[in-house]
Amino acid sequence: MFKKILIANRGEITIRVIRACKELGVPTVAVYSEADRAALHVRAADEAYCIGPAPSRDSYLRYDRILEVAAKCGADAIHPGYGFLSENVAFAEACAAQGVTFIGPNPRAIRVMGNKTTSRVAVAEMGVPLVPGMQENLRDEAHAMEWAERIGLPLMMKAAAGGGGKGMRMVTRMADVPAAFRAAQSERSEE
Repeated sequence: MFKKILIANRGEITIRVIRACKELGVPTVAVYSEADRAALHVRAADEAYCIGPAPSRDSYLRYDRILEVAAKCGADAIHPGYGFLSENVAFAEACAAQGVTFIGPNPRAIRVMGNKTTSRVAVAEMGVPLVPGMQENLRDEAHAMEWAERIGLPLMMKAAAGGGGKGMRMVTRMADVPAAFRAAQSERSEE
């Protein structure tokens, strides 16, 4: 059992993790941005630390600050919640390097499953049945058209690195394939 868990998130997911930890008798640590100073998760945790200003890039995405808090308060585990750092390979690796347990997938799993193309290849190699699709990245609009003709409609086009629903496009007409390809590319999340 962990001695103390830091929840590297905010809002509803943080409250759920805090409740579970309380049931297990594990002390909790919340982090918050200046804008979330009075948020419920801050009041519900046993300890709370400000990690920066309101923009998430300056607070909840700053895993260096989160790891500083973990060291300062003696947390031996970090629960990332969902979103923010939950699928960040560098964060999971940094936790391991600091001797803090990342409550989530190991860095290799995040790396493989975070990319839709590599995840399809990985599960296909395990013999898991897949819906019709491809196991390579589309090169361009012409390649997208070729695959749409091969697979058939309707189809879902998704950016390989798209996360949280970003870069997904439903295609029901062949004429829409090029535009869907461009839209999926432009909306993909940064790796």
